[in-house]
Amino acid sequence: MTLIEKGVRILLIEDVPEDIRFAQIQLKQIFGSKHSVDVADYFSKALRLLQIQSFDIIILDLSLPDSKGLDSFKNIRDSYNIPVIIYTGLDNELVKTEALKSGAIDYLIKGKTNSHELKTSIANGIIRYAE
Repeated sequence: MTLIEKGVRILLIEDVPEDIRFAQIQLKQIFGSKHSVDVADYFSKALRLLQIQSFDIIILDLSLPDSKGLDSFKNIRDSYNIPVIIYTGLDNELVKTEALKSGAIDYLIKGKTNSHELKTSIANGIIRYAE
């Protein structure tokens, strides 16, 4: 049985209520009840959660009030061995390229990403980090 079949612990780092609800709906479509989502609406809150809980994957918005964009992603990458999917409204090829070169599992654009793409990204992240 794979981790995705057993259940996935997800840290969703997002501050826009509509985007949180949309991501939670997508995640429920993907996993049903076999997942748990902790939401951090500030980057500082996410860092506190990472210190006290374990997660299988992180879904990170780059534009939180206290975030420094890709530097925030790199902070997580350097501090925790957890796959990170960037899920953002910033449709910028240069930022996307830098994020992927820096180790992001995927760079998904809000409003242009469907459940299948999100599931594929999560599965790829979990598989890559399990190796």
